[in-house]
Amino acid sequence: MIRDHLPKAKLLHWNRTIFVWVALFLPSVAGFAQDLHYSQFYGAPLHLNPSLTGIFRGDVRIMGQYRNQWSKVPVGYTTYTGAVDFKALGRNGKDNFLAFGLGYNRDQAGLSDLRLNSLTLNGAFTKKLDKRFYGSVGAQLGFSNRKWQADQVTYDSQYNPNSGTFNPQNPIGEKNNDQSLGYTDFGLGFNVRYQVKEREEQVDTSFGQRTKIDFGLGLFHLNRPNQYFTEFGAIKLPMRWSPYIMGDFQLTKRWDLIANVAGQFQSTYRQYLGGLGARYYLNRNAGHQLSLQAGFTMRFDGFTKDFATYPALEARYNNIRVGFSYDINASQFNDSVKGGVGGPEVFIHYHIVRYKQLPVKKICPLI
Repeated sequence: MIRDHLPKAKLLHWNRTIFVWVALFLPSVAGFAQDLHYSQFYGAPLHLNPSLTGIFRGDVRIMGQYRNQWSKVPVGYTTYTGAVDFKALGRNGKDNFLAFGLGYNRDQAGLSDLRLNSLTLNGAFTKKLDKRFYGSVGAQLGFSNRKWQADQVTYDSQYNPNSGTFNPQNPIGEKNNDQSLGYTDFGLGFNVRYQVKEREEQVDTSFGQRTKIDFGLGLFHLNRPNQYFTEFGAIKLPMRWSPYIMGDFQLTKRWDLIANVAGQFQSTYRQYLGGLGARYYLNRNAGHQLSLQAGFTMRFDGFTKDFATYPALEARYNNIRVGFSYDINASQFNDSVKGGVGGPEVFIHYHIVRYKQLPVKKICPLI
Protein backbone atom coordinates (compact mmCIF):
# COMPACT_ATOMS: atom_id res chain seq x y z
CA MET A 1 0.00 0.00 0.00
CA ILE A 2 1.04 3.63 -0.41
CA ARG A 3 0.68 4.52 3.23
CA ASP A 4 2.61 6.64 5.69
CA HIS A 5 -0.39 7.35 7.85
CA LEU A 6 -2.63 5.50 10.34
CA PRO A 7 -6.43 5.41 10.61
CA LYS A 8 -7.69 8.09 12.96
CA ALA A 9 -9.96 5.77 14.93
CA LYS A 10 -8.42 3.15 17.21
CA LEU A 11 -8.42 -0.18 15.45
CA LEU A 12 -9.41 -2.10 18.58
CA HIS A 13 -12.77 -0.29 18.70
CA TRP A 14 -13.78 -0.79 15.10
CA ASN A 15 -16.36 -3.35 14.17
CA ARG A 16 -15.38 -5.97 11.65
CA THR A 17 -17.02 -4.42 8.61
CA ILE A 18 -15.39 -1.02 9.08
CA PHE A 19 -12.03 -2.59 9.86
CA VAL A 20 -12.04 -4.77 6.78
CA TRP A 21 -13.51 -2.25 4.36
CA VAL A 22 -11.79 0.97 5.35
CA ALA A 23 -8.57 0.28 7.21
CA LEU A 24 -7.27 -2.42 4.95
CA PHE A 25 -9.12 -3.41 1.84
CA LEU A 26 -11.33 -0.74 0.29
CA PRO A 27 -9.46 0.82 -2.65
CA SER A 28 -12.12 3.40 -3.41
CA VAL A 29 -12.27 5.05 0.03
CA ALA A 30 -9.82 7.89 0.44
CA GLY A 31 -6.94 6.02 -1.07
CA PHE A 32 -6.41 3.80 1.99
CA ALA A 33 -5.72 0.68 -0.07
CA GLN A 34 -3.02 1.64 -2.49
CA ASP A 35 0.09 0.00 -3.89
CA LEU A 36 3.25 -0.50 -1.89
CA HIS A 37 5.86 2.20 -2.26
CA TYR A 38 9.53 2.94 -1.61
CA SER A 39 11.23 6.22 -0.77
CA GLN A 40 14.17 5.11 -2.92
CA PHE A 41 11.84 4.44 -5.85
CA TYR A 42 14.80 4.17 -8.23
CA GLY A 43 15.90 1.04 -6.34
CA ALA A 44 12.85 -0.91 -7.60
CA PRO A 45 12.70 0.03 -11.30
CA LEU A 46 10.33 -2.79 -12.36
CA HIS A 47 7.80 -1.58 -9.77
CA LEU A 48 8.16 1.96 -11.11
CA ASN A 49 7.82 1.16 -14.83
CA PRO A 50 7.95 -2.14 -16.75
CA SER A 51 9.74 -0.37 -19.62
CA LEU A 52 12.77 0.04 -17.33
CA THR A 53 13.35 -3.69 -17.78
CA GLY A 54 16.85 -4.02 -19.22
CA ILE A 55 17.75 -0.33 -18.81
CA PHE A 56 21.11 -0.78 -17.12
CA ARG A 57 24.75 -1.35 -17.97
CA GLY A 58 25.45 -5.05 -18.34
CA ASP A 59 23.61 -8.24 -19.24
CA VAL A 60 21.82 -9.40 -16.07
CA ARG A 61 20.67 -7.34 -13.07
CA ILE A 62 19.70 -8.84 -9.69
CA MET A 63 17.86 -6.55 -7.24
CA GLY A 64 16.49 -6.64 -3.71
CA GLN A 65 14.84 -4.00 -1.51
CA TYR A 66 13.48 -3.88 2.06
CA ARG A 67 11.44 -1.27 3.95
CA ASN A 68 10.11 -1.15 7.51
CA GLN A 69 7.85 1.57 8.90
CA TRP A 70 5.90 2.33 12.11
CA SER A 71 7.67 -0.58 13.84
CA LYS A 72 6.67 0.53 17.37
CA VAL A 73 2.92 0.61 16.79
CA PRO A 74 0.45 -2.26 16.26
CA VAL A 75 0.06 -1.56 12.54
CA GLY A 76 3.67 -1.52 11.40
CA TYR A 77 4.43 -2.10 7.72
CA THR A 78 7.10 -4.32 6.20
CA THR A 79 7.80 -4.52 2.47
CA TYR A 80 10.14 -6.74 0.46
CA THR A 81 10.93 -6.72 -3.26
CA GLY A 82 13.15 -8.99 -5.30
CA ALA A 83 13.70 -8.91 -9.06
CA VAL A 84 15.95 -10.03 -11.87
CA ASP A 85 16.03 -8.82 -15.47
CA PHE A 86 18.22 -9.57 -18.46
CA LYS A 87 18.77 -8.44 -22.03
CA ALA A 88 18.17 -10.56 -25.12
CA LEU A 89 19.81 -9.44 -28.36
CA GLY A 90 17.76 -8.76 -31.46
CA ARG A 91 18.95 -8.99 -35.03
CA ASN A 92 20.86 -5.77 -34.59
CA GLY A 93 22.26 -5.82 -31.06
CA LYS A 94 23.73 -2.33 -31.31
CA ASP A 95 20.47 -0.60 -32.14
CA ASN A 96 17.74 -2.50 -30.28
CA PHE A 97 17.15 -5.34 -27.87
CA LEU A 98 14.49 -7.18 -25.95
CA ALA A 99 14.62 -7.55 -22.18
CA PHE A 100 12.71 -9.73 -19.75
CA GLY A 101 12.32 -9.67 -16.01
CA LEU A 102 10.77 -11.45 -13.04
CA GLY A 103 9.70 -9.59 -9.90
CA TYR A 104 8.34 -10.53 -6.47
CA ASN A 105 6.71 -8.18 -3.93
CA ARG A 106 5.60 -8.90 -0.38
CA ASP A 107 3.80 -6.42 1.85
CA GLN A 108 2.69 -7.11 5.42
CA ALA A 109 0.75 -4.72 7.63
CA GLY A 110 -1.61 -4.25 10.53
CA LEU A 111 -3.25 -6.07 13.41
CA SER A 112 -4.88 -8.50 11.00
CA ASP A 113 -1.50 -9.34 9.40
CA LEU A 114 -2.78 -8.24 6.00
CA ARG A 115 -0.38 -9.61 3.39
CA LEU A 116 0.14 -9.00 -0.29
CA ASN A 117 2.23 -11.43 -2.33
CA SER A 118 2.68 -10.68 -6.02
CA LEU A 119 4.68 -12.17 -8.85
CA THR A 120 5.25 -10.09 -11.99
CA LEU A 121 6.45 -10.99 -15.47
CA ASN A 122 8.00 -8.05 -17.29
CA GLY A 123 9.08 -7.46 -20.86
CA ALA A 124 10.41 -4.43 -22.74
CA PHE A 125 11.71 -3.48 -26.17
CA THR A 126 14.39 -0.79 -26.42
CA LYS A 127 15.42 0.89 -29.67
CA LYS A 128 18.15 3.40 -30.38
CA LEU A 129 16.35 6.49 -31.69
CA ASP A 130 19.39 8.69 -32.21
CA LYS A 131 23.03 8.60 -31.21
CA ARG A 132 22.05 9.88 -27.74
CA PHE A 133 18.43 8.73 -27.35
CA TYR A 134 16.90 5.32 -26.59
CA GLY A 135 13.17 4.65 -26.46
CA SER A 136 11.59 1.75 -24.54
CA VAL A 137 8.09 0.32 -24.24
CA GLY A 138 7.26 -2.34 -21.70
CA ALA A 139 4.46 -4.49 -20.31
CA GLN A 140 3.82 -6.28 -17.03
CA LEU A 141 1.64 -9.26 -16.13
CA GLY A 142 1.03 -9.66 -12.40
CA PHE A 143 -0.36 -12.47 -10.24
CA SER A 144 -1.28 -11.33 -6.73
CA ASN A 145 -2.73 -12.75 -3.53
CA ARG A 146 -4.06 -10.88 -0.50
CA LYS A 147 -4.93 -12.52 2.81
CA TRP A 148 -5.47 -11.63 6.46
CA GLN A 149 -5.74 -13.36 9.85
CA ALA A 150 -9.21 -13.20 11.42
CA ASP A 151 -8.04 -14.34 14.87
CA GLN A 152 -6.03 -11.13 15.28
CA VAL A 153 -9.08 -8.86 14.87
CA THR A 154 -11.25 -7.63 17.76
CA TYR A 155 -14.82 -6.25 17.64
CA ASP A 156 -17.06 -3.77 19.42
CA SER A 157 -19.32 -6.51 20.74
CA GLN A 158 -16.41 -8.00 22.68
CA TYR A 159 -16.06 -4.86 24.82
CA ASN A 160 -18.18 -3.87 27.82
CA PRO A 161 -18.31 -0.06 27.82
CA ASN A 162 -19.65 0.04 31.39
CA SER A 163 -16.90 -2.02 33.00
CA GLY A 164 -14.20 -1.34 30.42
CA THR A 165 -13.47 -5.05 30.11
CA PHE A 166 -12.81 -7.21 27.08
CA ASN A 167 -14.22 -10.71 26.62
CA PRO A 168 -13.02 -12.56 23.49
CA GLN A 169 -15.75 -15.19 24.01
CA ASN A 170 -18.55 -12.73 23.27
CA PRO A 171 -20.29 -13.37 19.92
CA ILE A 172 -19.26 -10.93 17.23
CA GLY A 173 -22.62 -10.96 15.45
CA GLU A 174 -21.14 -10.84 11.95
CA LYS A 175 -20.69 -13.30 9.12
CA ASN A 176 -17.29 -14.67 8.25
CA ASN A 177 -15.77 -13.17 5.12
CA ASP A 178 -13.18 -14.62 2.78
CA GLN A 179 -9.69 -14.26 4.20
CA SER A 180 -7.77 -14.83 0.97
CA LEU A 181 -8.20 -13.74 -2.64
CA GLY A 182 -6.18 -13.81 -5.83
CA TYR A 183 -6.25 -11.65 -8.93
CA THR A 184 -4.37 -10.94 -12.14
CA ASP A 185 -3.55 -7.49 -13.47
CA PHE A 186 -1.74 -5.77 -16.33
CA GLY A 187 0.56 -2.80 -16.68
CA LEU A 188 2.26 -0.81 -19.44
CA GLY A 189 4.91 1.88 -19.60
CA PHE A 190 7.32 3.85 -21.72
CA ASN A 191 10.75 5.33 -21.05
CA VAL A 192 13.14 7.59 -22.94
CA ARG A 193 16.85 7.49 -22.11
CA TYR A 194 19.19 10.37 -23.04
CA GLN A 195 22.87 9.73 -22.49
CA VAL A 196 26.02 11.58 -23.45
CA LYS A 197 27.87 8.55 -24.73
CA GLU A 198 28.60 8.14 -28.42
CA ARG A 199 31.08 5.29 -28.48
CA GLU A 200 29.97 1.70 -29.03
CA GLU A 201 31.68 -0.03 -26.09
CA GLN A 202 29.47 -2.47 -24.26
CA VAL A 203 30.85 -1.17 -20.95
CA ASP A 204 32.42 2.26 -20.54
CA THR A 205 35.48 1.58 -18.37
CA SER A 206 36.96 5.04 -18.75
CA PHE A 207 34.06 6.90 -17.12
CA GLY A 208 34.62 9.54 -19.78
CA GLN A 209 30.90 10.17 -20.32
CA ARG A 210 28.43 9.63 -17.46
CA THR A 211 25.53 12.03 -18.02
CA LYS A 212 22.20 10.29 -18.54
CA ILE A 213 18.51 11.08 -17.99
CA ASP A 214 15.54 8.71 -17.87
CA PHE A 215 12.01 10.03 -18.05
CA GLY A 216 8.83 8.05 -18.50
CA LEU A 217 5.51 6.83 -17.16
CA GLY A 218 4.31 3.54 -15.70
CA LEU A 219 0.62 2.55 -15.84
CA PHE A 220 -0.55 -0.26 -13.57
CA HIS A 221 -3.81 -2.20 -12.91
CA LEU A 222 -5.17 -1.31 -16.33
CA ASN A 223 -7.79 -4.07 -16.08
CA ARG A 224 -9.00 -2.82 -12.66
CA PRO A 225 -8.99 -6.26 -10.96
CA ASN A 226 -11.55 -7.04 -8.27
CA GLN A 227 -10.27 -7.44 -4.72
CA TYR A 228 -12.86 -7.90 -2.01
CA PHE A 229 -13.23 -9.85 1.22
CA THR A 230 -16.87 -9.12 2.02
CA GLU A 231 -20.27 -10.15 0.71
CA PHE A 232 -21.10 -6.68 -0.58
CA GLY A 233 -19.81 -7.24 -4.10
CA ALA A 234 -16.90 -6.30 -6.32
CA ILE A 235 -14.31 -3.71 -5.34
CA LYS A 236 -11.98 -2.67 -8.15
CA LEU A 237 -8.33 -1.79 -7.63
CA PRO A 238 -7.68 1.73 -8.98
CA MET A 239 -5.13 2.35 -11.71
CA ARG A 240 -1.74 3.69 -10.62
CA TRP A 241 0.17 6.31 -12.63
CA SER A 242 3.91 6.65 -11.96
CA PRO A 243 5.65 9.51 -13.82
CA TYR A 244 9.32 10.20 -13.08
CA ILE A 245 12.54 11.87 -14.17
CA MET A 246 15.87 10.41 -13.01
CA GLY A 247 19.12 12.12 -13.96
CA ASP A 248 22.86 11.72 -13.43
CA PHE A 249 24.86 14.78 -14.52
CA GLN A 250 28.64 14.63 -14.78
CA LEU A 251 30.23 17.81 -13.36
CA THR A 252 33.92 16.90 -13.31
CA LYS A 253 36.03 13.78 -13.71
CA ARG A 254 35.12 12.72 -10.15
CA TRP A 255 31.88 14.53 -9.29
CA ASP A 256 28.30 13.87 -10.48
CA LEU A 257 25.06 15.64 -9.60
CA ILE A 258 22.08 13.33 -8.99
CA ALA A 259 18.48 14.57 -9.36
CA ASN A 260 15.31 12.46 -9.13
CA VAL A 261 11.60 13.35 -9.07
CA ALA A 262 8.60 11.02 -9.18
CA GLY A 263 4.88 10.88 -8.48
CA GLN A 264 2.44 8.14 -7.48
CA PHE A 265 -1.19 8.79 -8.39
CA GLN A 266 -3.87 6.26 -7.53
CA SER A 267 -7.54 7.10 -7.04
CA THR A 268 -7.62 10.15 -4.71
CA TYR A 269 -4.10 9.50 -3.47
CA ARG A 270 -1.26 11.80 -4.56
CA GLN A 271 2.34 11.26 -3.58
CA TYR A 272 5.23 13.49 -4.68
CA LEU A 273 8.94 12.74 -4.26
CA GLY A 274 11.98 14.79 -5.20
CA GLY A 275 15.60 14.99 -4.19
CA LEU A 276 19.16 15.98 -4.97
CA GLY A 277 22.47 14.27 -4.30
CA ALA A 278 26.15 14.24 -5.16
CA ARG A 279 28.35 11.30 -6.14
CA TYR A 280 32.14 11.25 -5.78
CA TYR A 281 34.39 8.71 -7.51
CA LEU A 282 37.17 7.61 -5.19
CA ASN A 283 38.60 5.23 -7.79
CA ARG A 284 37.94 5.27 -11.52
CA ASN A 285 40.29 2.45 -12.52
CA ALA A 286 38.83 -0.58 -14.26
CA GLY A 287 38.16 -3.43 -11.83
CA HIS A 288 38.39 -1.12 -8.80
CA GLN A 289 35.72 1.47 -9.55
CA LEU A 290 34.39 2.92 -6.30
CA SER A 291 32.02 5.82 -5.68
CA LEU A 292 30.10 7.22 -2.71
CA GLN A 293 26.88 9.21 -2.90
CA ALA A 294 24.88 11.30 -0.43
CA GLY A 295 21.52 12.96 -1.02
CA PHE A 296 18.49 14.50 0.58
CA THR A 297 14.92 13.86 -0.55
CA MET A 298 11.44 14.99 0.46
CA ARG A 299 8.11 13.19 0.17
CA PHE A 300 4.67 14.76 0.37
CA ASP A 301 1.36 12.88 0.40
CA GLY A 302 -1.29 15.12 -1.10
CA PHE A 303 -4.28 13.31 0.43
CA THR A 304 -3.08 12.81 4.01
CA LYS A 305 -0.92 15.98 4.08
CA ASP A 306 1.84 13.76 5.45
CA PHE A 307 5.36 15.12 4.97
CA ALA A 308 8.69 13.34 5.34
CA THR A 309 12.33 14.00 4.59
CA TYR A 310 14.98 11.36 4.31
CA PRO A 311 18.73 11.36 3.87
CA ALA A 312 19.93 8.74 1.41
CA LEU A 313 23.39 7.20 1.13
CA GLU A 314 24.69 5.03 -1.68
CA ALA A 315 27.89 3.19 -2.54
CA ARG A 316 28.99 1.55 -5.79
CA TYR A 317 31.85 -0.84 -6.25
CA ASN A 318 32.33 -2.23 -9.74
CA ASN A 319 29.01 -3.99 -10.47
CA ILE A 320 27.53 -3.71 -6.95
CA ARG A 321 25.25 -0.87 -5.90
CA VAL A 322 23.90 -0.47 -2.32
CA GLY A 323 21.59 2.28 -1.05
CA PHE A 324 20.20 3.18 2.38
CA SER A 325 17.69 5.81 3.51
CA TYR A 326 15.74 6.66 6.66
CA ASP A 327 12.44 8.54 6.62
CA ILE A 328 12.10 11.36 9.14
CA ASN A 329 8.34 11.72 9.29
CA ALA A 330 6.72 15.05 10.20
CA SER A 331 3.24 13.55 10.67
CA GLN A 332 1.15 14.53 13.72
CA PHE A 333 1.21 10.84 14.62
CA ASN A 334 4.78 11.36 15.82
CA ASP A 335 3.48 13.39 18.76
CA SER A 336 1.78 10.35 20.30
CA VAL A 337 4.43 7.68 19.63
CA LYS A 338 8.01 7.80 20.86
CA GLY A 339 10.43 6.16 18.47
CA GLY A 340 9.90 3.62 15.74
CA VAL A 341 7.87 5.87 13.45
CA GLY A 342 10.55 6.32 10.80
CA GLY A 343 11.15 4.19 7.75
CA PRO A 344 14.56 2.50 7.30
CA GLU A 345 15.01 1.25 3.76
CA VAL A 346 17.83 -0.54 1.96
CA PHE A 347 18.34 -1.84 -1.58
CA ILE A 348 21.08 -3.71 -3.41
CA HIS A 349 21.75 -4.25 -7.13
CA TYR A 350 24.24 -6.60 -8.71
CA HIS A 351 25.06 -6.46 -12.43
CA ILE A 352 26.48 -9.37 -14.37
CA VAL A 353 28.50 -8.30 -17.39
CA ARG A 354 29.58 -10.82 -20.00
CA TYR A 355 32.57 -9.55 -21.95
CA LYS A 356 32.50 -10.54 -25.61
CA GLN A 357 35.24 -10.51 -28.17
CA LEU A 358 34.69 -8.52 -31.34
CA PRO A 359 33.05 -8.83 -33.83
CA VAL A 360 30.35 -10.56 -31.77
CA LYS A 361 27.28 -8.33 -31.61
CA LYS A 362 27.25 -6.10 -28.56
CA ILE A 363 24.40 -5.20 -26.26
CA CYS A 364 23.04 -1.68 -26.64
CA PRO A 365 25.66 0.46 -24.81
CA LEU A 366 23.63 1.82 -21.91
CA ILE A 367 25.58 3.37 -19.05
